[in-house]
Amino acid sequence: MAYIDLLKNIWDLIYDPKTDAVETIEKFFHQDYEQCINGVSMNRTEYISHVLAQKQNMTIDIIEYKHVLERENELFAIYYPRGRNANNLPIEGEVIAYFRFENQQIFRIHGQVRLIKGDLTDVDMEN
Repeated sequence: MAYIDLLKNIWDLIYDPKTDAVETIEKFFHQDYEQCINGVSMNRTEYISHVLAQKQNMTIDIIEYKHVLERENELFAIYYPRGRNANNLPIEGEVIAYFRFENQQIFRIHGQVRLIKGDLTDVDMEN
């Protein structure tokens, strides 16, 4: 399976309101997972808390992938998630990210997220 297809499947599962995000993360994110997004680092346990907070405040309806480069176990992607906040107002972001996979799991993410529409608290990005 191409890593972009795996990534799309992971995001679809994580943000599906009917799917258990914790189970999905434990299945598809390496035990030693680390990310650095907008300069904020998280391990897998911290990421789980982050996603649970996001799912309380927003829904993601669609993710539009604009550019994808894949080489061996690495992926670079620019994509645009769109959805609604808890008040049903639109939210949209731009994600520019590097992914490294190990054994069909996400091992590292390094990237930047820019909020295009919405409020930082809607997407749990405020420190």
